[in-house]
Amino acid sequence: MKNQHNHWFLLYCKGREELRAVHNLENQYVESFFVSVPVEKIIRGKKIIKEEPLFPNYVFVKLDTEKNNFNSIRSTRGVIDFVKCGIEYVKVPISLIDKLKIYHKEESELVFKKNDKLFINSGPFKGLNAIYRCPDGLSRSIVLVNILQGQSRVKIPNENIKVIKHDVL
Repeated sequence: MKNQHNHWFLLYCKGREELRAVHNLENQYVESFFVSVPVEKIIRGKKIIKEEPLFPNYVFVKLDTEKNNFNSIRSTRGVIDFVKCGIEYVKVPISLIDKLKIYHKEESELVFKKNDKLFINSGPFKGLNAIYRCPDGLSRSIVLVNILQGQSRVKIPNENIKVIKHDVL
């Protein structure tokens, strides 16, 4: 049975201190949820994939309105305050949190790393194994495929490949 007093709320955090807030909330045994996504950036002339917040400066927290001390949550390092509408704290629907968790899980499964072993599940190279090399835009990847007794660089849509094994170097 679900507790009728448990609700998800939205916290506004200090700039770039969302992870600090999440860590300090965990130390207080408060369930929190922070969504980050991989973003391709060019830093010093090199393309890198960096995790960035989907909602900068915001963290979701699940609190029992009967038991939790809202003042201690507001005083947590990294937190500025709860998001409010007038004097009421904004409650976030559980359905939204569930959808974000599913999105976050699917998004983290799509991140490929260099030298990952892949399986091509559709397209002209269907059924072949490949090795991930690098991204080619947001929706394609460059992979190495063994064809004609040699490795060829091929551009393949991300939805056509799946990871067999992450390379652990």
